[in-house]
Amino acid sequence: MAEVVVVGGGFAGIAAAVRIAKLRHRVTLLEQSERLGGQLVPYETGGWSFDNGWSELTLPATVRDLFKKSGRPIDRALDLVALPVARRHVLARDMVLDLPTGSRGAQTEAIDAVLGVGAGERWTRWLDAFDEVWEVLRRQALEQRLVGRASFTREQWRTLSPRAGLERASRRALRDPALRAMVLDRHRLDGQQPRALPELLGVVDLVERSFGRWRIDGGTTALLAALERRLEERRVDVRLSTRAHDVIGSDPVSGVVTDDGTVDADVVVWAAPGSPGGVQESTALPLVPAARTYLGLGPYAPRLAQQTVVHGGTPVRITPSATHVGDGQAWTVEHVGAEDPVLSLRRLGIDVEDHVLHREDVGSVDLVRSGARYGWQWSGWRTAFAVPGVGPLRSGFLRIGVNAHPGPSTELVALGAAAAAETLRP
Repeated sequence: MAEVVVVGGGFAGIAAAVRIAKLRHRVTLLEQSERLGGQLVPYETGGWSFDNGWSELTLPATVRDLFKKSGRPIDRALDLVALPVARRHVLARDMVLDLPTGSRGAQTEAIDAVLGVGAGERWTRWLDAFDEVWEVLRRQALEQRLVGRASFTREQWRTLSPRAGLERASRRALRDPALRAMVLDRHRLDGQQPRALPELLGVVDLVERSFGRWRIDGGTTALLAALERRLEERRVDVRLSTRAHDVIGSDPVSGVVTDDGTVDADVVVWAAPGSPGGVQESTALPLVPAARTYLGLGPYAPRLAQQTVVHGGTPVRITPSATHVGDGQAWTVEHVGAEDPVLSLRRLGIDVEDHVLHREDVGSVDLVRSGARYGWQWSGWRTAFAVPGVGPLRSGFLRIGVNAHPGPSTELVALGAAAAAETLRP
C-alpha cells in the first residue's frame, strides 16, 4: 500500500483519486480552492448557471469505466443519454444540418439533403480515411503511455503521416466550403489555428460518427455530486484550501510542498493547472480559448436541444446548459472575431436579441487570467510530444489533466486518469 498525493481537485484529480483508492492505496487529495470540481463547476452569474462544455462527450465508455473501476457501476450513480444528433450546424441562413451519428448512411443522407447529392459521399470518404489513424492512436497513445516517437513503429508512423496539415488536406478532399467549415471551425472555436494542425486531428469527426455524442443527465453538477460521493466511499482524505506548489525529491519523489508545510508521499499525481516549481514546464504554448458570452434567455427564445455551431465569417458555438431557470435557457456562446455574437447569430437566423434577460461577456484574456487551463496550442505535429505527461515515466511522479496528455476533453482527461491509476496497480 502506497501513500499517494493527488494535487488538484478538478475532474482529473478526483477521477485519479477514486480509482487509485479502489486499488487499496492511501490517497490524499489537495485542492487550493474552497470547493472541488474545477471546470466541472458551472459558471454562475446573475442567478443563472452556465455549462462549461464538460457535460457532453464522445467516448462514454471512459466515464462508465471510471465508475466501474472505483466502485459501483455508473447506472447506480449517473445517467448518460445518447444524443440522436451530434450537433446542429448552421451553414448559412436557412441552411441547417442536424448531423446524426452511428452510421455512414445516416450522415450521408443528412448531408446530401442539405448540400446536394454527392456531398455526403465526399464527407464519408474523408472520415473513412481516418480509420487506421484512429486504431494507431487508440492503441499507442491512449491505451498506453505515450513516450514519444518511440511509441510508434515505422509503419504506424507512416499511417499517422504527422507532417500533413489538416487545413490543406481538407481543402484537397472536400470541395464544399460548408464541409471544410465543419472540419475546421470546431478547432478555431477551441482556440487553435487550423494552419498549424496536423491532418491526423481530423480523426475527431470519425470518432463522433462511430461512438456518437452523449450528455450527462443533470450536467456537470450531477457528475461532480456523484464523484464527491465516490470520494467519501473510497475514504479519500480531501484537503481544501491547500495550495501545493512543488514536489520533494526528483527520482523518486518523496512528498509535496504546500503553503502549510509538507505532505509525505510515495507517489504524486499532479492534476493541477500549473506545474510544480521543480519540474520543467512544457515547451508548447498554452491555449488561449475563444471568448465567451453567457446569455440568460426568456421562455420564448428559440430553443436549442443540442450544441450548435454557426458557420460563416467568424464561427460561433452555442452550448445550452443542462439546467434552466424556469422556462428560460442558459447559453454558453463561444466566439472568435470582433463581431458581437448576438449579431452574428441574428445574421444567420438565430435571433435572440429581444429575449436576453442576462448577459455577461468574458474575453479570452480574462479566461486565461482566471487561472484555468485549456490545453496547448498546436504548432505542428511536434506539439504532441512537447506537452506534460509524455516521455519516460519518472519514478513516483505522474502528470494528468487538461494541461497534460492526452488532452483537454472530458473523455481524454478520464483516459489520462485511468492510465495513472493503472501504473499503481499492485
